[in-house]
Amino acid sequence: MHKNIVVAVDGPAGSGKSSVSKEVAKRAGLQYIDSGALYRAITLYVLKHCGEQFTRDDVCRLLGDIQLKQVFNNDGSCTTYCNGLDVSETIRNETVATHIGKISDIVAVREYVNMLMRMWAKDHAIIVDGRDIGTVVFPDADIKIYLDATVEERALRRAREYAQKGKNIDVNELKMHIARRDQQDMNRPYGALKKAHDAVYIDTSAMTQQEVIDYIYSLVRNVMI
Repeated sequence: MHKNIVVAVDGPAGSGKSSVSKEVAKRAGLQYIDSGALYRAITLYVLKHCGEQFTRDDVCRLLGDIQLKQVFNNDGSCTTYCNGLDVSETIRNETVATHIGKISDIVAVREYVNMLMRMWAKDHAIIVDGRDIGTVVFPDADIKIYLDATVEERALRRAREYAQKGKNIDVNELKMHIARRDQQDMNRPYGALKKAHDAVYIDTSAMTQQEVIDYIYSLVRNVMI
């Protein structure tokens, strides 16, 4: 596939956006962009230079020093670089997770990340997931998808992920956490989670991951032909 297109995948946390998008990217020859990793990389940089008591002014001041790059690998992994350093693993720590919400809500940060993604889209056919990709970042995307699943199903998926890592997490606690996260994301002051009016809605609650991948791939293929 050679046509440069933009596939925007939005949806709540735990709906399978990232894992599905990566597989579609591999199959369709697209570049996958992990928008969440970009915000995590900025958060890591701010924490490293200012500690956990950073201010909004600190973040805006440091933005000019941050250079981000992502490489989508043949094995389906995505490597994120910050100022030349591979931070793909470091950005997944709990401290980053605790502070990313505060940083990703800053308008200047979102505008910086959006600018990067739009710039990368000029040279590549891409698929990118997030919560405002089809509404804010790429309102003219060739394909817009809103992936969803019930809170119960998303909690069960997360529980299985933790179990594979040897951790037993209470499903009811996960359900409360996911429901609270949904409300926060839908009420963000900037870049709130919402379905674009022209997005294809896919409820994945009763679908296998492969079924979702096949469906999205069929949408991509029809546009690329």
